[in-house]
Amino acid sequence: MRWHNLLFWLLLGFLSTAQQFPSTHYTDRDILPNNTVRTLFKASDGALWIGTDNGLVRKFNDQITTYFKEDGLSQNNVWAIIEDSTGQIWIGSYGNGLSIFKENQLQVFPKNLDLPNLEITKLSIHTNTLFVGTNDGISTIDLENTNKVNTLNSSLSVGSQFLVKDFIEIDGTLYVISYASGIYKIVSSGKEMKLEKIWAEKYLYAAHVVEDSVYLSGKEYFKTVPKESFENLAVLRNSKPKGKSILWDYQIVGDDLFTAAWGIYSNDGGIYQLTADGMELRNSDFGIESTQVTSLEYDSDFDLLYGGTLDNGFYEIRLDQNAQFYPSTHYAVLDFSSSGDIMATLFNDGVEINKRQINATKFKQWQVNYLNSNSNNLPKYEDDFYELDYQTTADNIVFYSVKSRNETFWLNTSIGIYHFDQNGELIEYIPVHALEFNFTANDKLLEPNFYHGTRVYQSFNPLTYTYYDETQDEQNPRFVVGSLQQGDKTYLTSIFNGLYVLEGGTFKSFLENDIWTEKRLRFITSLGNNQLAISNEDGDVFIIDDADNFKVQPLARTVDHGSTITFLTSYNDLLIIGTPKGIILNRDGREIFLDSEQGIDNKINNGYVSDDILFLASEGGSYQIQLADILQQSNRIKTIEVQSIDVNGVERVFEGSKDLNLAYDENSLTIKVKTNRHPYPQKLNYSYRIDPTNEWTSMEGASLNLPFLDSGSYQLDIQVTDFSTGFKFDQQVLHFHIATPFYKSFWFLALMFLGAMGLLIVYFRLKRKRAQSKSLEQEAITKRIEEVKLEALLSQMNPHFIFNSLNSVQYFISNDENDKAMEYLGTFSDLMRANLNNAEQQFLTLEEEIDYLKKYIALENARFGDRVQVEFSIDPELSQIQTRIPTMILQPFVENAFIHAFPSRITNPKLEISFFKVDDSIYRCTISDNGIGSASLDKKKRHISKGTHLIEERLSFLGYDPSKALQVNYTATGTTVILHLEQ
Repeated sequence: MRWHNLLFWLLLGFLSTAQQFPSTHYTDRDILPNNTVRTLFKASDGALWIGTDNGLVRKFNDQITTYFKEDGLSQNNVWAIIEDSTGQIWIGSYGNGLSIFKENQLQVFPKNLDLPNLEITKLSIHTNTLFVGTNDGISTIDLENTNKVNTLNSSLSVGSQFLVKDFIEIDGTLYVISYASGIYKIVSSGKEMKLEKIWAEKYLYAAHVVEDSVYLSGKEYFKTVPKESFENLAVLRNSKPKGKSILWDYQIVGDDLFTAAWGIYSNDGGIYQLTADGMELRNSDFGIESTQVTSLEYDSDFDLLYGGTLDNGFYEIRLDQNAQFYPSTHYAVLDFSSSGDIMATLFNDGVEINKRQINATKFKQWQVNYLNSNSNNLPKYEDDFYELDYQTTADNIVFYSVKSRNETFWLNTSIGIYHFDQNGELIEYIPVHALEFNFTANDKLLEPNFYHGTRVYQSFNPLTYTYYDETQDEQNPRFVVGSLQQGDKTYLTSIFNGLYVLEGGTFKSFLENDIWTEKRLRFITSLGNNQLAISNEDGDVFIIDDADNFKVQPLARTVDHGSTITFLTSYNDLLIIGTPKGIILNRDGREIFLDSEQGIDNKINNGYVSDDILFLASEGGSYQIQLADILQQSNRIKTIEVQSIDVNGVERVFEGSKDLNLAYDENSLTIKVKTNRHPYPQKLNYSYRIDPTNEWTSMEGASLNLPFLDSGSYQLDIQVTDFSTGFKFDQQVLHFHIATPFYKSFWFLALMFLGAMGLLIVYFRLKRKRAQSKSLEQEAITKRIEEVKLEALLSQMNPHFIFNSLNSVQYFISNDENDKAMEYLGTFSDLMRANLNNAEQQFLTLEEEIDYLKKYIALENARFGDRVQVEFSIDPELSQIQTRIPTMILQPFVENAFIHAFPSRITNPKLEISFFKVDDSIYRCTISDNGIGSASLDKKKRHISKGTHLIEERLSFLGYDPSKALQVNYTATGTTVILHLEQ
């Protein structure tokens, strides 16, 4: 039984110290067109070329380009790749010869038909000559004149196949390894080359030179031969075969030699490391899930080993060991702690202290022993202890955390708290179920009950404690999920009630005292300069300074690295934040993010720092990270360049100049940028600005869309934040100018302005002309209306006047007053002639109007027996010749006076007509009588003179305001008509 236990612990120790390297697996589910990888090649620019059975892939950082026949490949299945001194990439296909990649373009090699066979198996360059190994023969291509293609004669019998498997160079001589025809040396004879057979060994698959030895791969073995004895047949024959499987490729990494193996008919392939004792399979360490590995490549810049498989894509293995994974036989590692040089590791089913394993059964046994001897000294649920089930079996024990205090270790579990010394010996067991625990400044155990109060223990047997009841004092903690003892204070974080602190035996609530109102707190850790870091349930982190005056500052971090926080710890002034996506290292704004790219693939349960090492507890094992190495990294970004530019959706040839001139309508750009090679391209975050005064704007990857830009000059600056190192780098990558459109140019705008002014001038002239025409037309219409009105007045006057005048003539004749009749008829004749003359005139002189009125009055007064006394008064300052008066404007009022104002009861009727100058432009006409005045008003309302209405309308047409220009006043002693007219 002891032997089995010893074997178990030896196996456990081996597994827990075995190291795993982070690797990334690429398949046809992501970047590959096919899972059968035939060859891998790293070019001088750092790009990795992957040849598959259905296409060629170029991988530069995270930029993937895939090529097929339609892109210039001779055939899609690529078996060999090499680069010449000019940077041209030669690609060999198995079935259709060679292709060349130069100047970012693929083209089929024009001399393929000169090759002995189009099934390319291997390529090598020696003395500026490309050696093309095929399924049946070798050709050479002069790299200075690629039209020169020669075939080397193998001197084989007719029908024999010369299948080339590899080339090796020894001391300046090139050797050919064939599958079934042996090993040949290439010798020069003048200007020709020929094959010279060295050894007839058959079934060889690969060869490689390592320092002074040559490795040869055969069926299920490999041999090593001293380099200086490679042509010694006896040495070749006597070399002993080693190993197993079939080795298809070799790769030197520092002092280590790795090989790619596939046994064809056996399941023993993978990546092996060749040692002095033989072969060591590294598939498990490298995360390789294939036994058909046939190609290897190494990137010394980033310490990356690539392995290509025939059935499962290829693997990228990081040998730099940023994050080293140590597997465990336990399901999960939960927590770490240390006391001096002694480590304690907590698992899901036990603990290891100072390399001593203590399983769950032992924990249960200690509990049972305590119960048997202390059955009367057990905490009770009704005393507000957290519930503890004494029937819990060993398999169901839940282990929470481990802490160190005064060179001892404390563990809290679902069946109690355990206290150990540095050798893993139990000091004491406390039958208390605590989800969280810590200590006071004077080393007393502090146990918060999540649902009730908090206890500080003075002793454990018997249990004596001080109970801080949250129901009695709101300053006492409740719902505690995290704790930290620092200096003379012990801090507790509550999921609902914020932050508490125990100092001097008294608790204080920051929430209840309005010191800090943040409620939903979770994790807490110390930070440099006596600061604290606290996280909440929303993923926010706060930096707290509680030394003198309480100060809180939110931590700026990238939420894309995980919005939920799983743990907090620190390393001096470096804050370490765990999230479901990885680990964040934050110091003074510098943020480093570690995740699967650095090999952290498993779920992280907790983090702990001891010396310079960050221990990460995870499922299946733990990680160790050398923090000093991570923090001492320099900025990996050295340059940023434009990779391609699309203008309005069409790719623009860009020769690398930083200046670009565009037409006014070439204003929508898609710009792709690239950096120098980087081991963690997914850690690069890109931002841009096109004005140096603007803030940085985040980009989606390395591609930038700038749609519908205005004309003008732009400076494109790109900033790259490298979250693998935490550094930022920015650089101007492009200056471009978008021309001003012709319709916005100065001359075009000036011309348009002048044209618009010309059009406006023409428009206003036409409008003015049209207005003048309309005004003339309106004047003509107004004149005609006036004429019609005047004619209407005349036509109204004539019938009455003529009738009355003829009655007067008849009266004179009947009374034998022929002289009066003749005089009357003469005056009447002059008046009718004046009517005819005045009918076509809108205005008369004042002299003409007075003459007309006098004639009219004479005729009307004759009918009244000349009993009406008429007086004319004319202001001497008023020129009768130059003053104008509208035609027939006064006659209707004079007529009204004779018709209505002087009935027979008026004994001395009098009519006064006066003209007086008001100012230089206005004169006043007054017609007054001493007639019946207002006594005739009712009658006039019933029969308003049509002539008066016509006069008001005429005045309106002439531009007067009739209400102001015409006033008619009725009194008991007469009527007065006043007209104000323009001279």
